[in-house]
Amino acid sequence: MSIESLLDMLAVPSVLSKENTGEPLEASPAMVSSLGSPDSLDKASILDDALVAVCSDLPITPDEVRDNLTLEDSDDWHQGNISIDALSAFAHCLVQRREMDQGKVPTHFTEHATCKQCGPVWLWFTGEVCGCQWCWNRMADRPIPRPDCVRCSECKHFNRIDHPHLGHCAKGEPEPIAGLWDTTQRNCLHWLSSDHKQEELTHG
Repeated sequence: MSIESLLDMLAVPSVLSKENTGEPLEASPAMVSSLGSPDSLDKASILDDALVAVCSDLPITPDEVRDNLTLEDSDDWHQGNISIDALSAFAHCLVQRREMDQGKVPTHFTEHATCKQCGPVWLWFTGEVCGCQWCWNRMADRPIPRPDCVRCSECKHFNRIDHPHLGHCAKGEPEPIAGLWDTTQRNCLHWLSSDHKQEELTHG
């Protein structure tokens, strides 16, 4: 993942593909060879020192940040096209993306907003958006923290039983023995609008 691609991930995603899921790229033999040359090893040592500095106060290791840098990023660093501030920002972004993947809200996401895809979400501004940074979690079936309570009957994971008002949660959220009342409201990390369930049935 390059610095540019990570910034793209923190913006509104389009569709998940192998290139933007956040999976590390496999190093080609040519890349391994170039990284192993004496000159590149000297440069790598300089980059290592910079990574140690930018990670000193962050819950991420220099190795983790390095693994997310592309060969082009490293070249740009040595050519002076990436500053220490940009490298530090990249490390902070990696930490933020990892925490969001775990369902944690970034400290500056303090406002209640509504995403047409995800529903009620935490962002740094209010209003309604067509897509948001939490869409990455939605598409990867990861938890999304909610600023407001959501209704079980409006969730795609609500499976109604042979009762006009009861059902069970397909994600295994805690519920009474008889099931969840369809009007039950809760702050659920796995809630997703039932509109998505209808879309899956339509396109399935």
